[in-house]
Amino acid sequence: MPNEKGWYTKDEMLHTGLPYYIPRSSRWTSEPYSCSVLLSRSRCQKLGMPILSNGLEKPSAFRYMAAAGTGSDDLQHRYVPLYDRTSVFLSGELPLSILFKGELMGEWERNG
Repeated sequence: MPNEKGWYTKDEMLHTGLPYYIPRSSRWTSEPYSCSVLLSRSRCQKLGMPILSNGLEKPSAFRYMAAAGTGSDDLQHRYVPLYDRTSVFLSGELPLSILFKGELMGEWERNG
């Protein structure tokens, strides 16, 4: 069960079957989506598109956080859920240039 931050253990994350991003190697474990913008809950909030509350919105992927739990007794919950916000970027509401490494899966087709 995710912790109070909503982060998952490795076993919980693997059980979902969803891909995850490993920052150290700058890679996704698999890329089932040809092009997706995947953001954490805090990034969604910061960019003005918060996730649905009460568990109504499920993650689309995860990001591994090696330092998660540092300074606490919880060193198991190291996988941050990511939520699909591709439609906001496809519509042009926000520019791709604001994305951080690991927030884009696949290749973005540039028109024109």
